[in-house]
Amino acid sequence: MISSVHNPLVLRARKLQKRSGRARAGEFLVEGANGIGEALATGRGLSVVFVLPAFVSPAPDGPAGDLAEGAAAAGVPVYEVTEAVMAALSGTEQPPGAVAIAPFVDVSPAQVLGAGGDLFVVLDRVRDPGNLGTVLRAAWAAGAAGVFLSGETVDVYNPKVVRASAGALFRVPVAREVAIPWVLAELGTMKVRRIAADPAGQVPYDAVPMVGPCALVFGNEAWGLPPEVLAAVDDRASIPMRAAAESLNVGVSAAVFLFEAGRQRRGQ
Repeated sequence: MISSVHNPLVLRARKLQKRSGRARAGEFLVEGANGIGEALATGRGLSVVFVLPAFVSPAPDGPAGDLAEGAAAAGVPVYEVTEAVMAALSGTEQPPGAVAIAPFVDVSPAQVLGAGGDLFVVLDRVRDPGNLGTVLRAAWAAGAAGVFLSGETVDVYNPKVVRASAGALFRVPVAREVAIPWVLAELGTMKVRRIAADPAGQVPYDAVPMVGPCALVFGNEAWGLPPEVLAAVDDRASIPMRAAAESLNVGVSAAVFLFEAGRQRRGQ
């Protein structure tokens, strides 16, 4: 049982709460059974799993017990910790029952482009961690081949992003620090239709063909996509709404576009 927040393993994990610490270590924190379970299922090589005793012992045959058993089977050290230690490891008001350390999982833009997929997501300067996590979940659920993130987008390993992604970060390929004009040009060369979500777009999102290869492009929550990005796409589509309604956030907008692509493809 680890009871001290000054334990070397705990100190190592706590450094990952800051972006600078994550960058130096090449590791990040995964909180909760969903995220850790997906990391184990995809063989991402977790370094260590911290658990509360109550998280496992009351239901050894439930999800928590499966997680501890799966970690042990994968050769991942599992340490029981006190509630005080778990609170120090987590940035939430109600700490989860488990926290793990995982290596970075992002891939190069060339790997995403060369994987043979036909549905991509491009994010330019998305700053809200919850929005990015939601986009990753929607991209995974819709079968996207990859997500490209601009250098100004929130860190994909931010604990809030990781929690909001609910394990999707381990399932959908992510390329970060990407020059958006460059990747849009590459996608165009590959005959991928580039569709920007733009509130000023004159075409409704469900009127744009998404059956063939396409990339869905989304911008910053406050000011959208810059002119140079809008000039590099093939279509600018909007989501029709009642006049009094506020605009949707990026996470919701991305889900709407992604599942429209799925609806069109199911009809073929």
